[in-house]
Amino acid sequence: MRVPLAIRIVCVISFALCPLSARAGEVSGPFAKQVSPSDVTQIKMAVSKARDVAHNVKKIEAVRPDKVSVQTTARTAVDEDTFYEFNVYKRSGAWTIDTNSIQISIEKRDFRTHGPDIIR
Repeated sequence: MRVPLAIRIVCVISFALCPLSARAGEVSGPFAKQVSPSDVTQIKMAVSKARDVAHNVKKIEAVRPDKVSVQTTARTAVDEDTFYEFNVYKRSGAWTIDTNSIQISIEKRDFRTHGPDIIR
């Protein structure tokens, strides 16, 4: 049995977008219930297209119905992580990053006791 091309394309796109969909409890904050799964997908897409921040979303906090605070992180060395915190606004139905709000912090960690590459 052959599966029609249109169905195969829809399946591929659906699987590609799965990591971008909202999970239960993914959004926190006073307006968390007003941020839809579709909004979360759009926020993550905006983050994935940004050049100035890491793309690994750790936290989304709904500050207002049209504003979320996002934290992303990246491992930048064996013993440090870099965190990016910034605001994302919904303007005319689209979520966009406020690049002026980006704050970067670096956290050192003991690489000897954390991580999958530990030899004991």
